[in-house]
Amino acid sequence: MGQRRRKRGLKSEIARRSRREWSIRIGLAFGALVLGYFSTAHSLASVIAKADPATAYAIAPGNGVIAAKYAQEAFTIAPTMEANSKPADLARRALLADPTAVEALTVLGFQAQLRGEVARADRIFSYSTALSRRELRPRIWAIEKAVDRGDVAGALRNYDIALRTSNSAARDLYPTLAVALSEPRIRADLLKILANDPVWGDGFLAYAATSGVEPEGAVALFREGRKVGLEVGDDLGSALVNVLVSQNKFENAWAYYKSFRPRAQRNRSRDPGFAVQANDRAAFDWRVGHDARLGAAILRNGKGGLLDFAVPPSTGGQLVSQTQLLPAGKYRLVGRSSGLDQPRTSRPYWVLTCSDGREMGRFSVPNSDERGGRFSEQFTVAQDCDAQTLSLVARASDDIMGVTGQILQAQLLPTQLPEGNQP
Repeated sequence: MGQRRRKRGLKSEIARRSRREWSIRIGLAFGALVLGYFSTAHSLASVIAKADPATAYAIAPGNGVIAAKYAQEAFTIAPTMEANSKPADLARRALLADPTAVEALTVLGFQAQLRGEVARADRIFSYSTALSRRELRPRIWAIEKAVDRGDVAGALRNYDIALRTSNSAARDLYPTLAVALSEPRIRADLLKILANDPVWGDGFLAYAATSGVEPEGAVALFREGRKVGLEVGDDLGSALVNVLVSQNKFENAWAYYKSFRPRAQRNRSRDPGFAVQANDRAAFDWRVGHDARLGAAILRNGKGGLLDFAVPPSTGGQLVSQTQLLPAGKYRLVGRSSGLDQPRTSRPYWVLTCSDGREMGRFSVPNSDERGGRFSEQFTVAQDCDAQTLSLVARASDDIMGVTGQILQAQLLPTQLPEGNQP
C-alpha cells in the first residue's frame, strides 16, 4: 500500500516537473520566435531602407539609422523649416534611438539654415562632420564655410574627403571644381592633392579635359602639372584640344596641341604618311569619320601608316578629316592612292571647307592606275577664313562591290602666301 502511494507521488512529481519544463521550453521558444521576428524585421528593413525608407521605418520604427533615412527622404520631397514638421520629428526620433544618425543631423541642420539660425546650423553640421566623413551634405557645408573664410586649402581638403568617401560626390563636385581651375591659387593647391594620387584624381582629370567646363583652366592645370610631374596622357590632351576646337577657341587649341605635338606646323597639314597611331586623336590629327558603315581606318604600314576604306554600295560620307589653321594664300594638296578603281562619278573627293561652311575647293581622287596613283590639286584660302577642315569624302556607288582603296600619303602644302603670312 505504501509502495503504491510512493509510486503515485513520484508520478505526480514527474508530471508537475514535466509541465514546468514544457512551460519553460514554450516560453523560451516564444522568446526566440519574438527575437527572430524582430531580427528578421530589422534585417528586412535595413535591406529596403535605401529604396523605400517609409516602408523600412514602418517595419522597424525603433531603428535610428532607418528613421534618419526616412527623415531625409521626407525633407527632400517637401523641404520645410518648421521645427514641428514631420522631417524634424523623424530626425529627433532617429537621434534619440541613435545619436550618430548623421542623416538626421543633416535634416535639422538644413532646417536651421532655412530659418536663418546660422550659428545653430553651424553647430549641427560641425557635429555631423565630426561623426562621419561619408555624409556628403555636411561636407558640402564645410566646403562652403571654408570658401566664405577664403580658406582655399581647407575647401580643397573637404573636396578631397568628399570625393574619397562618397560615390555620388563626383557628380555634384566635379563641375564646381572644374570652374575653379581658372584661379591660379586653386590650381596650385589642387596639384598638391593630385600629387598624392587620390582615387578620384584620374576621373577628375578626364572630366576637366572632356566636359567643356572652363577648358582654358584645364589647359593651365595640365601645363602646370607637367612641371611638377603630373602625368596627363595624350588621349586627354587630344580630348581637351577637341573641346577647344568645338568652342571655336582655335588659338588656344593650337597652342596646347603644340605642347604635345611640338613638330606640328600651322601652315600645312600634318602627318602626311598617317604615321600617328593613337586611339584618341586631336582635331589637328587625321581622324576617321564616325560612320562605321564606311569602313575607314588608319592602319600601320611599315614605319608609317595608311588610310584604308571599304564603302558599301549606295553609301557615302566623310572618310577622314583634319582641322587646319592655314594663313590666307594658295596651297597644293599632294598625295598617293592605291587600289582605287571607280568611275569618275563614284570616286571619293578631297574638300577644304572654311569653319563657316564655305568651300575653298574640291577635287576627285583619280584612279590608282593613273600616274602611279599620285594626285595633286590647288586650293586657295581666303583672308577671312581663319580655320578650315580638310576632308576626304566618299561618294555613293552603284557598284555591287562598293568603293575600296587606300590613301598612302596626303599633305596640304603652301605654294604662295600673301606678304606677312610667310612662316
